[in-house]
Amino acid sequence: MAVLNKLGWRYWIVGIVMGLLLPAVATWLNISPVMRFGGLLLLVNGGLAIWLGKLIYRHTQPGWWLLIWPLVYLIGSYWFLPKYTRYFAVVYLCLSYLGYGLTQTKVEVKS
Repeated sequence: MAVLNKLGWRYWIVGIVMGLLLPAVATWLNISPVMRFGGLLLLVNGGLAIWLGKLIYRHTQPGWWLLIWPLVYLIGSYWFLPKYTRYFAVVYLCLSYLGYGLTQTKVEVKS
């Protein structure tokens, strides 16, 4: 179990579910391209990227774990989504990094 924790198995599962299964289900259910773009790619996946960045920072996990979600998404977009959606992997990496870098711990100021 320690080896799996070092590899960040929870982040891999979230990445696989959201990066592979969700686009596949959205494609198989013939969800309209507008809903896939607006709802799935912008709102859900963008929010997930920010949340994962904050979570990785708060739990003091290795910074390379920020790459898990965008890489798994890139594979899922290659298989199930139109070509233009592949660029969102870079957007999700940037959002994860921003969530990671802008998360601050509370600092007490002594007067």
